[in-house]
Amino acid sequence: MGPTGILPVEKATPDIRIERASKIPPPLPQNRHRLARLRRFYANAFSQREQQKDPGPANCLFPEVRVATCRSRFGQLVSEFRITVPLIEFPPAGVTDVAQSPYLRRLIRGGRVVGSFVAVQVIVQMIGFLSGILLIRILEQREYAFFTIANTMQGTLNLLADVGISVGLVSIGGRVWQERPRFSQLISTALHLRRRLALVAAIAITPLLYFMLAKNGASLNYTALLTILVLIGLAIQLDVGVLGVIPRLCADIGVIQRIDLIGAIVRLTILVLLAFIFLNAGIAVTASTVVIFLQYLLLRRYSAGVIDFGGPQNAEDRTAMLGLIRSQAANAVFYCFQGQITIFLISFFARQSSSVAEVGALGRLTMIFVVLANLLANIFVPAFARCQERRQLRSLYLEIAGGVSLFCIVVIAAAAIFPDQFLFVLGNKYAHLHRELLLMVGSAVLAALTGTFWSLNAAKAWVAGSWLYIPLTLLTQIALIPFTDFSNVRSVLMFNLLSSVPNLLLNLALSFRGFRSLERPTA
Repeated sequence: MGPTGILPVEKATPDIRIERASKIPPPLPQNRHRLARLRRFYANAFSQREQQKDPGPANCLFPEVRVATCRSRFGQLVSEFRITVPLIEFPPAGVTDVAQSPYLRRLIRGGRVVGSFVAVQVIVQMIGFLSGILLIRILEQREYAFFTIANTMQGTLNLLADVGISVGLVSIGGRVWQERPRFSQLISTALHLRRRLALVAAIAITPLLYFMLAKNGASLNYTALLTILVLIGLAIQLDVGVLGVIPRLCADIGVIQRIDLIGAIVRLTILVLLAFIFLNAGIAVTASTVVIFLQYLLLRRYSAGVIDFGGPQNAEDRTAMLGLIRSQAANAVFYCFQGQITIFLISFFARQSSSVAEVGALGRLTMIFVVLANLLANIFVPAFARCQERRQLRSLYLEIAGGVSLFCIVVIAAAAIFPDQFLFVLGNKYAHLHRELLLMVGSAVLAALTGTFWSLNAAKAWVAGSWLYIPLTLLTQIALIPFTDFSNVRSVLMFNLLSSVPNLLLNLALSFRGFRSLERPTA
C-alpha cells in the first residue's frame, strides 16, 4: 500500500479504485477478504462488459460508495473504504445469481410485501387475541354473553350497511384509484349510500338486539346502554369501512399496518388498566368504540392526501352501486344472519347464558383467521382487482386459493391433535369443550375458504347468480332441522358447519364461470 492509501487492483480494470478513507485505521486482517471479494466482483463485471465490446458511456462517471467493513462490539467503526467504480447496469451481463424470470421476480417482490404485512398482522392479532382472552378470563360468563351478543349484532349491522357497496368500491376503484377527482367522487357516493343503508339496518336490527339481551338476563337500563354503545360504534364504522378501501387500493400497506397496530395496542392498554379497576360488558364495548374512533381519525388524515372530501357524487357510480345493492340485497341480508346463526340460535334456544359465552369463547380461538382475512382484504384482493391480464389473473387466483387452503389444513390439523393446548388459554370454565372446539374450527375453515372465493369473485363483479346461495342453504338447513337439538352447543355447531357447504360450492362455480367469461371475447 502506497503512502496515498490507494490499494492496488488488477491491471485489467484500471478504472476501478478502492481507496481507504482518511483518518481511519487500516482494515483488520479478518476483514481483508471482504475487500478482495468486492474487487473480484467488479473486476469480473467490467471484464465481461469489455468482452461484449460495449463502450459504455462516453464520459465514465465514478460514483463514490462508502462501505463499512467492520464494527467493534460497541458499534464503533473500525474500518471503512471508498469504492470508486464505473456506472454499470445491475445485474451485469453474464451474472446469473439474480433471478431473471419475471415470474420469479414478481414472486420474490410479492413475498417480501406479504411477509412484511403478515409479520405485523401476526403481532396485531396476537395483541387482539390477548385482549379477547383477558375478557374471557376476567368477565363472568353472563357478562361475556352480553358482550358476545353486542359485538355480534354490531358486526351484523355493519354488514347490512355494506350491501353491495364494498363490491362497487373495489371493482370500480380498481379502475379509477389513480384519478384523484374521480376517486373522490366514488368515495363520496359510497359514504352517502352506506349511511342510508345503516339507518334502515338500525331500525330493523335494534329490536332484535334488545330481545337477545333481555332473553339472556340483561336489565332494561343495561340493555339500553349496550344498544346505544353499539349504534355509536356503528356510526363510526360506516366511514372506517369506506375510507379503509383507499390505502388498500393504493397499496399503502404501511398505513394499514400502522392503523391496525395502534388500534390493537390502545385497546389492550385500556382493558389492562380497567381490569384493575372495574370491567364489564358495557366498558368492553366502550373500549372497542374508542379504538374504532381513533382508527377513523388516522384514516381520515391519510385519506385527505389522496381524495378531496366533500366532493360531488358520481351518477354512474351511484347507478352501479344501486344496481349491486338491488342484486345483492337478499343474498347479503341472508348472509349476515347466516354468518351469525350460531349466536342467534344459542341466544334464542339455550336454557342458560353460559352457552352463549361458550360459543363466544370458542370463537376467540379462531381469530387466527382474522390474519388471513386482513391479508386478503389489504393485499391479495386489491391486487386481484387491479390485474387486467387474463393469464396472470388465473395464476394469481390459483396462488391465493392454494395458499389459503394449505393454511386451513394446518390449522384444523393442529386443533385435532392439540385440543387441550387450544382450550388451556380460555381457562377452566371452558376446558371441557373438546369436540366443540373441532366443530368451531371446522366452521371457521369453511367460512375462510368461502370468504376467499367470494372476495375474489366480488373484486371482478362475478356475482351474478349468487342468489342461489339462499335456496341452497335453506334446503340444507331444512333437511338438518329434524336431527338438530338447538339448545345444545355441539349440535348447533354441527348444524352451522354443514350449512356452510352449499355456499362454498356455489362460489367455486361462480369463479369458474367468471374465468370462462374472460375467454369469450377472444374466441
